[in-house]
Amino acid sequence: MVQFYFLSILFNILAGLILVYGRNLTVSESADYSFSDDFDSDEDKDLFSDDAESKPEEAKQSAFKDFEGFNGLTFRLVLGVLCVFVGLMKLLSSYNIAFIGDIIPAFAGFLGGASLLIEYYAASSDNTAAIPVNVQNVFIDSRKYIGVFCLVAGVLHFICPRVLFL
Repeated sequence: MVQFYFLSILFNILAGLILVYGRNLTVSESADYSFSDDFDSDEDKDLFSDDAESKPEEAKQSAFKDFEGFNGLTFRLVLGVLCVFVGLMKLLSSYNIAFIGDIIPAFAGFLGGASLLIEYYAASSDNTAAIPVNVQNVFIDSRKYIGVFCLVAGVLHFICPRVLFL
């Protein structure tokens, strides 16, 4: 179906971008650099006065400080589940080409979704020893390689939709 073709491209590219450029959520929070740390110094607090005009600007900044976007755990959980689901549906339904034509995007969806789901599990659970070392090495430590594979599979599947092995 055309819908799963589009969703496969979209989710593979989104998962690839998050895995390549997104923050690794399994690393401790103190080691991560936060963009808002640049604006939390005492010198910058003097810039905001208690005027009625500056209060809406302060409210906007505090609202955006809580926004996690692509680095949020919930977004990554939903995207991981959707990547795995669409990858499975790509294998079950073929679109006017042989079954082999959807293997690479489906495999990229499985890998990207599994990487996002395992990262979600590792970041949200207190017991990080529950993840085997091999799984940690493949899905978390080499997440950038999986992300590049998802990006390449998504872009190539968009450019060449009827190629037999893509």
